[in-house]
Amino acid sequence: MRPAIGVTTLLLTMSLAACGGEDKPAICNSSSDLRTSVKELKKVDIGSGTALADLKSAIKQIKSNLADVKADAESEYSDQVKAIESGYAVLKTSIQTATSSTSAASLATVGAAVSALATDVQALIADVQKTC
Repeated sequence: MRPAIGVTTLLLTMSLAACGGEDKPAICNSSSDLRTSVKELKKVDIGSGTALADLKSAIKQIKSNLADVKADAESEYSDQVKAIESGYAVLKTSIQTATSSTSAASLATVGAAVSALATDVQALIADVQKTC
């Protein structure tokens, strides 16, 4: 009778550790990295003389983090990832347009694209936090 209790206790301990362990799904880390890179993007001063260079640098990091999120998200977050990819494409295009033809209007478009991308990333983060 004692060995059965020992085995049961061991199995229960192992299953509790699996549920409440410190191992989080990979999406937890990659989405956090994406959120951080978007925060850095939002810090870029659109009116500064280095804004376009700073934006180009920031979107490179976002692209890398977005690839990680996409790899980790599987199908569970596919709709959110697609929205972020779309927002990223709009931002990249708006930065290219502003680079070739810098104006108040083109910079305003970049600002709107940054805001839209940040909103999409925040929606993903809110959903992912339920998992993490």
